[in-house]
Amino acid sequence: MITLRGLLLLLFGIACLSVPAQAIYESQAGAFDWHHTWIGHPREAFNIDDNHVLVYSDRNVFASISKHTGAIEWRQILDSQLINLKTSDAGILTTSDDPKRAQLWNKTNGHLVWEHVLPEEKQFGAAEPILFEDGETSLLLGNNELIKLSKEGSIVWSWIKPEKEGNKLKIREKEGHIYVIVEPEEDSNAPYFFINIIDRLTGETEKTLQIDCHSSFSHITYIGDYIFWIEGSLLKWTPIYAKDIQAVVIQELLKSVPEVDEFDASQISIHGQHNSLIITAEYEEDEFATTQVASALVHIENDGKSLLFKKYFGSHPSFGGVDFYNASAARIYRSGANEFTVYLSPEGKEIKIEHDFGLSGDINYAKILSFEPFRLLIATEGSSVLCFDERDILWSREESLANIAASEFLDLPEQKMWTQMADELDETVSEQAVENPFSRYRRRLITHLHGLGKLPKWFISHFAGMYGSALEADRHNNKISIVEAQSCWLNNSQPETLYRDNFGLRKLIISVTKTGKIIAQDTSRKGKIVWSRYAPYYSFSQIHVVRAATVKLPPIIVAIGSTVDDMGGEATGFIRLNALTGEDYISSIPESADFFEPVVTTGINVDKVMRLPIEEPEERTHLLAVYETGSGRVFIYPDTTAAREKFRSEFLPKFYFSHQTNTGMQGFKVVEGYRGSLKAIPVWNFILPKGEEIVTTSKPQTYDKVALLGRALGNRNVAYKYLNPHMFALISRKGTLLKVRILDAVKGSVLYETTHDNVDTTTNQVHIIQAENWFVYHFWSNDARAKGYQAVVLELFEGKHENERIESTTFSSFDNIQPYVNSAAFAFPYPVSCMGVTTTKNGISTKAIIFGLPTHQIVSVNKRLLDPRRPRDKPTKEDMEEMLFPYAPIPDERRFFLTYDLDVAGIQTIITSPSLLESTSLVFSYGLDTFYSRQSPSRQFDVLSEDFSKVQLLLTMIGLGVAILISGPIVRRKRVNALWK
Repeated sequence: MITLRGLLLLLFGIACLSVPAQAIYESQAGAFDWHHTWIGHPREAFNIDDNHVLVYSDRNVFASISKHTGAIEWRQILDSQLINLKTSDAGILTTSDDPKRAQLWNKTNGHLVWEHVLPEEKQFGAAEPILFEDGETSLLLGNNELIKLSKEGSIVWSWIKPEKEGNKLKIREKEGHIYVIVEPEEDSNAPYFFINIIDRLTGETEKTLQIDCHSSFSHITYIGDYIFWIEGSLLKWTPIYAKDIQAVVIQELLKSVPEVDEFDASQISIHGQHNSLIITAEYEEDEFATTQVASALVHIENDGKSLLFKKYFGSHPSFGGVDFYNASAARIYRSGANEFTVYLSPEGKEIKIEHDFGLSGDINYAKILSFEPFRLLIATEGSSVLCFDERDILWSREESLANIAASEFLDLPEQKMWTQMADELDETVSEQAVENPFSRYRRRLITHLHGLGKLPKWFISHFAGMYGSALEADRHNNKISIVEAQSCWLNNSQPETLYRDNFGLRKLIISVTKTGKIIAQDTSRKGKIVWSRYAPYYSFSQIHVVRAATVKLPPIIVAIGSTVDDMGGEATGFIRLNALTGEDYISSIPESADFFEPVVTTGINVDKVMRLPIEEPEERTHLLAVYETGSGRVFIYPDTTAAREKFRSEFLPKFYFSHQTNTGMQGFKVVEGYRGSLKAIPVWNFILPKGEEIVTTSKPQTYDKVALLGRALGNRNVAYKYLNPHMFALISRKGTLLKVRILDAVKGSVLYETTHDNVDTTTNQVHIIQAENWFVYHFWSNDARAKGYQAVVLELFEGKHENERIESTTFSSFDNIQPYVNSAAFAFPYPVSCMGVTTTKNGISTKAIIFGLPTHQIVSVNKRLLDPRRPRDKPTKEDMEEMLFPYAPIPDERRFFLTYDLDVAGIQTIITSPSLLESTSLVFSYGLDTFYSRQSPSRQFDVLSEDFSKVQLLLTMIGLGVAILISGPIVRRKRVNALWK
């Protein structure tokens, strides 16, 4: 017989097995979340077949991209930077130094064909390897050895350079021979080129050529089968297979060029392939001291006996690009404010293409994809990748999003409030003086009449929603493809005014990149770019939302990054934008216009920027405080008279902050000094013991609502949370000892301290996240009793005992209060690259800790699993009342994965934002790839599920209404008849 206690234990066990997990159905994948795969800024591109181009990027990624759509067919993310990358019909060859290996990849699917690992004492040379069409490979090792690898990656033969020759080697291939070219030493009095002609099959040296040159040689370049170099004013060359030196005076060769004097040997560069070379010269104009690049095309004629000048391309502010396709040469350069030119030789064809460089920056790299039809790949300074035909853009990719420095969610305005105020109350001061109540009423009536036109659409949308969940609207309206969503914003139309949806799920994600881009993405349209801005010479690091969307006032963001001043020195720039359109925000208030410029550049060292919790009274924007370590000064932005007065009266007396130093942490109080200047006065200094160094620190969540001041226990008592808004965690290491301290930022006191022995911080990272009254951190332990990854949770309470609470109506860091800390460590199944935590509107829902994994996944762990109160022994009745799970390692549960089967690579940061649904938090992660999703740790308790039958409910209500209409008269007639009896 099952007893009551046994039944309770059975039910509790079932509850333990049903931890809230955010598994989704297959049909839901990609409906509300989106994943953008990126490769980064292209460094090189190679045509691998008629339909695909191989791109190698600054993020150490090479990928095959469709020439027709721009979609990534496959990609490989490498562990270390490549030394060389070479392609042929046999595949793709890569060499790297860490680890030392050569790898051959299948160009069709990106799979590894073979790998050759070097011995520890050897290393690859810097010279470009040779990948033959049959799959064999020749590689230089160091500066003295050449090896040949078979189709399977094994060594066939090895060749050793003679000792008398130099140390700079290059290799070329021609007609079954390998030419090992040993360049002369720069400090040699009698320099020579040594050309060793080696039989490809046997590795035997057939012949060695010795070519002399002057000690003033420079600019050695290999073009086709020729070696070019410069001696004084002479340009010399010789074929690699014979000693046949030719020379020409550079000024004489380019005598018809207007800027011929600028082609000085010290400032020219030579680019070439086959029988074409392009000579460029970079110089400064004396009048404006601006850099100009002049370029000219030269052909090799008469079997290499002479050079012929073909075309001068003029001078331009930027280099542009040069490429060679088959036997043709292409020069790509900017020829106007919104135009660039492609010149093709020997065809002599000139193609002019329009493009708005203000959105992307100048051309940084160019690659001809095909001639028939003409296709050109362009990478810009802002990391936009675009593919052109002869007239327009065919496709584009906003690869700057692979280098995001910071991102923020932005709430959109409510359409009803925004349009009503914009239409009816957007009046000047003079208009407000003459406006009367009747005209205002008439305008409002007209607005409502115009709104009647949307009534049919409203009915259709609401009745269409009867067949699905209330959240289905996003899925049906989300018709955009991922390729389209990853495209650059080209300013072809006016940005659409976006409005908030009923549940606050539609927001903008505004990101700033290291390549000078500011980009806004629509979360409800698969991350499609709404607007973008390019700031030349900027590398952004921070973004702050200083004004949210309010009635009549658009939201404002401030992007902060490093730049250069007018003199070319280092500076920090602040760019203020209208967050809905991306346009510069210019104040309409005359008194603050001079202090509220949209772009501000300062030469001070900006070491810390803090968004203050007060608004200046004129534009209603949050103040930013800028701290400079060297002078100890603090500046506020914007620094208007009204802003300074409000800051002085409301915030200055309680302005404390902390800053990391080389030896620990230091706390400051901001005071007013001479002539109103602000000074940061040190109030405490926490110096780490000798040998310790900081690993990481935590910070409170920007949006951290606390719904409950205490935690209800199973016995109906309360454990009151220690809610100190100024506390943060400092993690340091000394050898294998990891020390965790919780400090108060106002007075610098240590609230709690703990240590962990045998922790590996060399090969494994330590991460920490903070919310409400708890901290969670993750590390690798080499301890014999618990070796592996561990997640530790610290929860802080006001007292050790139940119902113990601080007797005070206000909180002050200066009170002598020491919190009680409850902690626990859990075995964790994965390594971690970053951490985040969900946030909800009122903080009622259970939180989830979100972990980014190096295995290209994102996993969400419910905070209930990371609870230090989980019982070690058999759960008591009170534990079951509190819904505590028995203590156990964090399970390796695939249902916890937000990314299901997606490969989300290189995630470094996770940010979250609340929606209007208390159950739902919005999650955005970025690094190499970007990924957006929704997370409901307590399930969606405030919205109807997808399988809820609204039609059945409606029919039931209609049936009840009809039944009431029919039965009502019958009942009344029956009662009347009963009264007559």
